[in-house]
Amino acid sequence: MNETIQTILKRRSIRAYQARQIREEELQEILLSGQYAPTAMGQQPWHFTVLQNPDLLEKLQVQCKSLFLHSDNPDLRAVASREEYHIFHHAPTLLIVSGDSQAITPLQDCVLAMENMLLAAASLGIGSCWVHSVVMLCENAEGAAAFKSLGLGIPEEYAPYAAAVLGYSAVPLPEAAPRKPDTVNIVP
Repeated sequence: MNETIQTILKRRSIRAYQARQIREEELQEILLSGQYAPTAMGQQPWHFTVLQNPDLLEKLQVQCKSLFLHSDNPDLRAVASREEYHIFHHAPTLLIVSGDSQAITPLQDCVLAMENMLLAAASLGIGSCWVHSVVMLCENAEGAAAFKSLGLGIPEEYAPYAAAVLGYSAVPLPEAAPRKPDTVNIVP
């Protein structure tokens, strides 16, 4: 099996991280991988924000956890009510992919960029976990204002479409869950 497919099959969401920051050269390789994702009509409508400042990460984590605590979803409320629960799993890096809302397919383009970056991270031995809370936070006016107040430099007309944490795993890679049967239909 080739190396790319091996990376795809071994990548897992990591929820426990070492405190040390990922190396700058690895971060740049991950970001470059995102910039080479396919986009509708080659628009590349994304903006990548890397957040590594512990104080800003904690402010954002508090905002996101509050969103969960006040959610209509009982599962989100339950998980956020646990005192030890940390939205970003104490990862040292948060990566946000925002997109131009006027682009043809900003959601799809940004998610494809994120997937490239998650796979690039895995290929470098860096753990990652998709965290949708940042996107959820920005879906209402109050949350969007709180997010904007952090001054992360995201262009005005852009909205977050994908977010993930990155860092060196503090735990062994978990086993893959069994794949659901009957999810493929080949029409001859």
